[in-house]
Amino acid sequence: MTRNYEIMFIVEPTLSDEEIAAIQERLTEVAQRQGAEMQKIAPWERRRLAYEVKGRRDGIYILAHLKAEPAAIKEVERQLTVSEAVLRHLVVRLDD
Repeated sequence: MTRNYEIMFIVEPTLSDEEIAAIQERLTEVAQRQGAEMQKIAPWERRRLAYEVKGRRDGIYILAHLKAEPAAIKEVERQLTVSEAVLRHLVVRLDD
C-alpha cells in the first residue's frame, strides 16, 4: 500500500551546495529505483543542534516528501544510515 512519508535528515555543515545537491540526487534515485515517487526534496536551513552529534554542533536540515511502499522506505532509510555525511534522520508516515 502506497503511503505518504516525510523524511527529515541532517547533513554535515561543512558540505558545499554541490555536495548537498548530490546527496539529494542520490536519495531521489534510490527512491525511484524502489518505485517511490519523490514529490519534493529541498534543503531547509542550517541550524544549531540541541546537542553534539558526531562531533558537530551545527547541521544542515533537508526535508523530503515522498509517496512510497514501506519496502522502499526501508531502503531509503538504510541509505541514510550508511551515508557518512548524514548525521541523523527521521522518517514519519503522514496520515492519509
